[in-house]
Amino acid sequence: MKTGTKIALFYSGITLGVIAVVIFLFYWVATGYMNNLYYSYLAEKAWVTAQKYWEKDEVSDEDYARIQQHYDETMPVATEILLNADSVQTTRDSLRLYLTETEIKQLYTGKPLRINHNDLFGAALYYPDNEGNFIVLVLSANKYGVEIQQRMAWMLLGLFLISGILIYFVGRLYATRMIDRIDAAYQSEKSFISNASHELNNPLTAIRGECEISLMKERSPSEYQAALKRIETEANRITQLMKNLLFLSRGDNEILSSAVEEISLADFLMQFADGRVSFQTDHFAYTIQANPYLLKIAIGNLINNACKYSGDKPVEMRLRGGILTIEDQGIGIPAEELLRIHQPFYRASNARGFSGNGIGLSLAMRILHSYKAEVQFVSEPGKGTRVSIIFP
Repeated sequence: MKTGTKIALFYSGITLGVIAVVIFLFYWVATGYMNNLYYSYLAEKAWVTAQKYWEKDEVSDEDYARIQQHYDETMPVATEILLNADSVQTTRDSLRLYLTETEIKQLYTGKPLRINHNDLFGAALYYPDNEGNFIVLVLSANKYGVEIQQRMAWMLLGLFLISGILIYFVGRLYATRMIDRIDAAYQSEKSFISNASHELNNPLTAIRGECEISLMKERSPSEYQAALKRIETEANRITQLMKNLLFLSRGDNEILSSAVEEISLADFLMQFADGRVSFQTDHFAYTIQANPYLLKIAIGNLINNACKYSGDKPVEMRLRGGILTIEDQGIGIPAEELLRIHQPFYRASNARGFSGNGIGLSLAMRILHSYKAEVQFVSEPGKGTRVSIIFP
């Protein structure tokens, strides 16, 4: 079973378990409330039934008329059983059909009791009166209540099943996406570490080789100077590479908070114009908020790439509103590799013959993205590349 499916099933199970508990509690509380309400109606019916039969001689005609009206309005569909509590044995035999011995004893203490007999709900009431002691049983089949409870149960079950299906598929989709992202991040991190180790190892190997060769025999001062120059070059290469790696590890908030100022973009870009790089603009008033040092690194890396991969051919730089384009006539980038060129240390397959370590472009894009700029590439192998930077 795939990891995404396992995660989806695990969290779906937990979620459905919580939903099942909530549904059960809701059903239990709702049915309990409906049953209690129905029992209260039956108890009221038992009480008013007792008043109807044994209070007529004790109350006025007006009060009795109210009792009769109340009797007619409460639970019209109910079976009434009237028992003479003074006929102890006969009454007990009748009560045993509906109550246990313990409940019968409780009834004689004057406590109203609930009856649940087969499909019947009921209430039992002990009613002492001046005419004697009586017991009233009111029984009724709660057809509508039971039907409502059954429908509610089916609806909740349907809701549970639909929720389960939706939760599983949504969870599976989300888990799959997350796992794909984690896997991509892991592979990228793995590739980054491998490439970083390789790039750092190259100059260190060169430095060690120069030292070993210089120590093999006595050399002239000029030879030592040449060796030290090569060592210095490789050391500088390591230093620059380490700086770039440290910068790539910084968060966007760190980049945005470092010495930001308002920059006139047209004036800023003029510093990159020289014999090979031409610059045109139609908007001298456009400004952005950025760190000029970091922005220079980003734009400079893109222009250096354009110059490096286009040989002696000219590079055009144009600013139209907030859109900067850098276009060269170099080797271009294969279409299937355009989506990977932003990755650190990645170099296009046709760029292996040029010097570089694959850091400059990823560094430039990291800086530009931190300032909410969108970077787009249009390239065709053998014809050149156009980089469009859309500033916010």
